[in-house]
Amino acid sequence: MQGRIALVTGATGGIGTEIARGLVARGADVIITARDARRGERVRAELAAAGSGPVEVLPLDVADQGSIRALARTVSERTPRLDVLVNNAGAWYTDKKQSPDGIELTLATNVLGPHLLTALLMDRLIASPHARVVNIGSTVAGNLDLTDLQFTRRPYDGFKAYGQSKQALAMLTWGLAQRLEQTSVCVNVASPGFVRTGFNRNAKGFQATMINMSARLFATSPAKGADCPLWVATASELDGVTGRWYEGRKQREAKFSAPGPIAELQRQCDELTGVSSSP
Repeated sequence: MQGRIALVTGATGGIGTEIARGLVARGADVIITARDARRGERVRAELAAAGSGPVEVLPLDVADQGSIRALARTVSERTPRLDVLVNNAGAWYTDKKQSPDGIELTLATNVLGPHLLTALLMDRLIASPHARVVNIGSTVAGNLDLTDLQFTRRPYDGFKAYGQSKQALAMLTWGLAQRLEQTSVCVNVASPGFVRTGFNRNAKGFQATMINMSARLFATSPAKGADCPLWVATASELDGVTGRWYEGRKQREAKFSAPGPIAELQRQCDELTGVSSSP
């Protein structure tokens, strides 16, 4: 990874920090994003001290489309290409909330944020001879309702909204991989498994309590959770491999790959973000 440029969103904690750490250790020039500037600078200094390449921190709220556009402009101005994009930032909420753009917050954070950021950085990704986009997956992906992405008709369930968002992100991955087949950009999903992180900090109630209890007993460390996404981002044996789902460094079934629903999801996401899915 010496000399390659990587961007990791949500890298101020959990598996995001560990993915960034692994990229730094492999010699990459790493950009991390942070909502909290002080926390971002603390992690940046820690990573920079441990590696040989430069580490930069840039502000980003992945649920805020204005923030995403500002980040994309900055990255495009400073870098001639982007070799690795890890869309790691994500969240779930037990109560229904809205993003700064008035969109259901889980959808805005876990789906529209990665969709918009990837689209805005596409020219920099295509400029790389070996670019990789890694979207973080989840084994709880499911419950997608294309007629009700924002839970305006269904009773809101935070865990179902999270599962829906992860299914949607996987579907966008397959669609993007297909559209980029004639380019050098590879797009894959990597699932970290059940990891002990601060992921539940925005959730409360019975579900959050049970997940926290289970995490203390059964979840793996952030470093182990970062292993598969980091491998998908860097492994030489995956050169040219795209449109796959990996977990534990093993390829899994690429679920949710029906072309019709993918096309409809892309259309709705394009409409909500004001971008085109075309490369």
